[in-house]
Amino acid sequence: MLASLAARPRVFALSIIFLLVAAPTPAADPPVTALAFAPDGKTVLVGSAAGAHVRSWPALEVIKNLPTELSHVHDIAFSPSGDHVALAGGVPAESGTIEVFAWPEPKLVWRESRHTDVVYSVAWGGDGNTLATASLDKDLCLLEASSGKTKHTLTGHSRGVTGAVFLSEDDKQFSIVSASLDQSLRVWSADTGELKRSLENHTRGVLGLTVRPAQNSDSPPVVASIGEDRTVRFWQPTIGRMMRFARLEVAPLSLAWASGGERLAVGCADGKVRLIDFETTAIDAELPALEGWIYAIAIAPGGDELLAGGSGGALKRIALPKRSER
Repeated sequence: MLASLAARPRVFALSIIFLLVAAPTPAADPPVTALAFAPDGKTVLVGSAAGAHVRSWPALEVIKNLPTELSHVHDIAFSPSGDHVALAGGVPAESGTIEVFAWPEPKLVWRESRHTDVVYSVAWGGDGNTLATASLDKDLCLLEASSGKTKHTLTGHSRGVTGAVFLSEDDKQFSIVSASLDQSLRVWSADTGELKRSLENHTRGVLGLTVRPAQNSDSPPVVASIGEDRTVRFWQPTIGRMMRFARLEVAPLSLAWASGGERLAVGCADGKVRLIDFETTAIDAELPALEGWIYAIAIAPGGDELLAGGSGGALKRIALPKRSER
């Protein structure tokens, strides 16, 4: 399978999406596709095509299953206040669904299907009142977090949307950035849903993005993106600027900020996690993690460990080395 994908790099992103949403075979556990640490830092939520469950941290013992009806769980995100959690997923080529649960006792608040294909990513606005959903049906939806009612539907991407993040300034959300298999990032108004600009430096599909922890309130916010073109790119989307990029030997599949935003952790198709220095784009460390692809990573509370999840339902704790002095 991997050799086949290597021979056909232009369909690599679609192959990744297919593997993530395809039904698991009875012989193996489905890949872990979503990870999120609970606000208390004592548990971690794990999502896959087998549903979602809660594990203890750091022992990783299963505590309980979440009462989700999603056939595939592709993203898990806690609200800024930590009292709600959103699950995203759905049925491939049929429906994309969001579920919001109260937390820490996971009681369903609402469940809505607002898309015609799987929801790949969900993000909370900074005030906790809005959710953004990114779907393989090419659309984004802005939903009222309290009810699931649609506020805006953002259209314009020509292929599936794989990620969405909110950008804020002085604790006020003002933009949404989306990533798509159409090779672009797009910046939208969070208030009106109006398209502000497109960023098209990636040469193949964009597979995910994340916001850098705030460093300086006087500087534009920064996001990182990973692409089928085997690059990691750093952006200031609100001013339309790509800052710098790193090129990898293998495809990056998942990402999370580490070291307070000084490094980006990237889970890759060769089972390794690479730590990329934000300032220099140098690879600061290569950390063996799993036998197979790493579809999800999350930085543990305290920032000194990382949890990787991927092929065959595997989970692996990884100690993060200190940042190299350069």
